[in-house]
Amino acid sequence: MSNKEYSKEQIEILKANKYIKNCSSKYITFTDEIKIEALKLDNKWVYFRDIFRHFWFPDFIVDSEVPRHRLKNWRKNMKTKWLQWLVGTKKWRKKWENIDISKMTQEEKIEYLETKTAYLEELHKSIYWHYP
Repeated sequence: MSNKEYSKEQIEILKANKYIKNCSSKYITFTDEIKIEALKLDNKWVYFRDIFRHFWFPDFIVDSEVPRHRLKNWRKNMKTKWLQWLVGTKKWRKKWENIDISKMTQEEKIEYLETKTAYLEELHKSIYWHYP
């Protein structure tokens, strides 16, 4: 990450562009549309700065390292992953859920604790397994 920070005027200019989803003083989030279209132009061997000029980005973005790094990142994601990963901006890993036992009924608590105990016993067996 560069130490470049965008001013308020630059942020307003960037937010006016339809290919910007969100923008702050340090980060720019691009829309899915530009990612796909930029990769199509990149496959036609269009220069990375010209790609960003084509999408009407201001000169302070086109002349920076943003176009080169973004296209490099998008290309890498397309090679190692697939289009759904490229355009998806959500995290793929779910947040850990804390289960609140106090809101369960007595039967649900018993079933939950029995299941948890069985899981931990199987885990213990697999960790401390010895060759015969």
